Amino acid sequence: MVSDVQRDGMGLELHWTVRGQASVVAEIFYSDAEHSWTLNTFDCDVPLEIIEELIAEARRRLPSKAAA
Repeated sequence: MVSDVQRDGMGLELHWTVRGQASVVAEIFYSDAEHSWTLNTFDCDVPLEIIEELIAEARRRLPSKAAA
């Protein structure tokens, strides 16, 4: 989970580790300012099943005002 003051919201990141190198490959972000959700992927193909799990986890873990 991450808090982002500049974007005014919170997110849940998906990290993958390959050959000992961890990197963020996707993020679900809720903007408090816009009252909206976004999905960002970072130059990587992420299987749909993983994205669906990430979305469900973000809805559970992000603040209740974001789940509305």
